[in-house]
Amino acid sequence: MILQTSWTNIQEEQAFYFNMLEMTQLKHFSRFMKPIFLPDTLIKRTANPQPFIQCNAESRFRQILGPVSTALEEKEPELAAVSETRVRLSSVISILDFEYAASQNLPPAAFAFLKSGSEDEHAAKWNRDSWKTIRFRPRVLRPIDGIDISRCILGTKFAAPFFICPAGGAKLAHPQADLCLTMAAGRHHILHWVCNNSHMSQKDMSDARAPDQTTFWQIYARSDLDTTTQEVKQAINLGYKGFALTVDAVRAGKRERDLRVTLAQREQDGIRVNDDDEEDDNFAREPSVGRPAVHPGFDWVSAMKWLRGMTDLPIAIKGIQCWEDAVLCMEYGAHPWLSNHGGRQLDSAPSAVETLVSIRQHCPEVFDKCEVIVDGGITRGSDIVKALALGAKGVGLGRPFLYSAAFGGAGVSKAIRILKNEVETTMALLGITSLNQLNPSYVRIPIIKLDPVVVSR
Repeated sequence: MILQTSWTNIQEEQAFYFNMLEMTQLKHFSRFMKPIFLPDTLIKRTANPQPFIQCNAESRFRQILGPVSTALEEKEPELAAVSETRVRLSSVISILDFEYAASQNLPPAAFAFLKSGSEDEHAAKWNRDSWKTIRFRPRVLRPIDGIDISRCILGTKFAAPFFICPAGGAKLAHPQADLCLTMAAGRHHILHWVCNNSHMSQKDMSDARAPDQTTFWQIYARSDLDTTTQEVKQAINLGYKGFALTVDAVRAGKRERDLRVTLAQREQDGIRVNDDDEEDDNFAREPSVGRPAVHPGFDWVSAMKWLRGMTDLPIAIKGIQCWEDAVLCMEYGAHPWLSNHGGRQLDSAPSAVETLVSIRQHCPEVFDKCEVIVDGGITRGSDIVKALALGAKGVGLGRPFLYSAAFGGAGVSKAIRILKNEVETTMALLGITSLNQLNPSYVRIPIIKLDPVVVSR
């Protein structure tokens, strides 16, 4: 089977090979990944008329990673059969298609980690379904020439109002997923909020930026606060222009989808636990891609004092799930990021839609004094427009971009283009040409019961 790719894809693949030589920590990655490269001779033609460049993908992959997945040990006809079952990028036309492709193309352990929510996954499912409860109120007979979807988020103008959320475990989708995300964001002039749990270093991620690209940095305040302090200072020195302190993950949620696949893998590897063992605590195992312990002693005063002691750059507090905490963000000079961690922490947590509507009901002044950011369950450009109409300044997507990264940089770029197109189409059908024209009059908000009376903040 002969593969021909564009010059852009050639460059991405060559960068992938050369960088992988230095990424020895990824040698274990092959056990999680289905073979992406078939053992055929790849023929790549450059944009200018030069001789064909030939290489053997299987031998090159073995040189880099050592022993690869057992599928590469199979005979060539069987490999061809495997390749035919893979979902191709050319067949993807929506964000949900990327999720389906990932479910088919990635191994169960990798997909389970990316997909999993906590416990019964009510919050993860409700995140997506809650956007459907908001209906539009379009206006007609309005000129729609020159639609502009650009947006200023925390002091920087971007080409679109949506951004790539910080998300750990990206390497389970692709060995260089984190770099693919930053590079695609730079190519399309959108924001990548880089995850501090990336498998790449701060320096590697900053080096991947385009010359005019702005990226922000996400913070987990580790139990060893001195280490996090140095991390933040280094991020400032490397040119990151904004920060988000994640506050909804003081303890990892119980992600049973991920846990079940991990336990099955342990069984397959011959690691068994005595069924009569009264100390069996498999039910409490951490997610398969972990993170350092979070600093347990922070409150609003100490957290903001610590952050403001290092920087005057914009700071978002990620994990706001009630209007009272949004007010506290405003009072402490931070921006509320409405998020329930993708439904991966507290099950039955409110969706961003609920919190957004609650802020508008109880404390609309927050929208005037802060930039409200949201994420969770976004799968359509129309979802993004709904969030903006309700007052959000920027809208983040996590899982969708990780799923798209399974196709490398080309997949991430296509996901961005799909969302841009859907945002533009939604705006045209609403009768607006600028995001600044959006306001709550363009949506019909469902009847929501009032929040309980607040005793104290």
